[in-house]
Amino acid sequence: MVRFDMPTLMMVSHGNSGNGGDPAGALADVVRDQWDGPVRHGYMRSQPSLPDQLDRLKQDHEADRLIVFPLFFSEGYLVGDELPCNLRDAGLGEAIILPPAINLPGFLEMVGRQINTSLARRGWCETQSSVFLVPHGLKTLTAALPETIRFAKDLGRLCTGVEICIGNIEGNPSLADWRTIGSRKNVLIVPMLAGGGTHADDDLPEMIGAKPGDAIEILDPVGEWPELPDLILAEAAKHGASRSRPSGDYRPCHDKSGHNTSREETGATRL
Repeated sequence: MVRFDMPTLMMVSHGNSGNGGDPAGALADVVRDQWDGPVRHGYMRSQPSLPDQLDRLKQDHEADRLIVFPLFFSEGYLVGDELPCNLRDAGLGEAIILPPAINLPGFLEMVGRQINTSLARRGWCETQSSVFLVPHGLKTLTAALPETIRFAKDLGRLCTGVEICIGNIEGNPSLADWRTIGSRKNVLIVPMLAGGGTHADDDLPEMIGAKPGDAIEILDPVGEWPELPDLILAEAAKHGASRSRPSGDYRPCHDKSGHNTSREETGATRL
């Protein structure tokens, strides 16, 4: 159990609530029993909306100390610009924003362990296996996001011999082209998605179009992995006992394309 007298911990996601899943709400439910403070959630593109939830926090006197976890797998505009802006507009400029999921300490190792365990369970040789990281992506993408490329390179060092590939749900490189992107006979799909919404349940299998004889395994969306809450709680606990500026201050800075150009890769954001 995390220490007593903790701030409010809020899960924020892009949005699927009421339309194919409730990933932020589901994550909040898991974390709630392990955090000695209020746990809430909100969405940036669906309901319950983040601005409405922030107003509710203030009405319920739960906003004086606030830690926000972005359930995102990229460092783009929503996390680096819009989320801080929402907090400032709500008068919550003292809130702490944790790193998005892809930058959480221990996230890389968690994914690496899951890949190695999955390959061993299937009896797949590393040198005969391709692993596809599948983020949401953007329709305008012509290449993988820098943070996904960086993550893939780091993951390759943990999963020796495995071919690490990237295939977006939206934009290029597209998961629909997995047969030409990968070169190995065994394929392990890692959905870097918040939960089991439309993208995970419908779009992803359709894009793969598995045929009889294909050696393919699709893992659960990473946002639903049971190990993820422990990473979030560990990072949130670092900021739970003090309101002073954390030593690993993280200030996202984005160019016009929305790509992260910060000098830090991990750490919490103090607005």
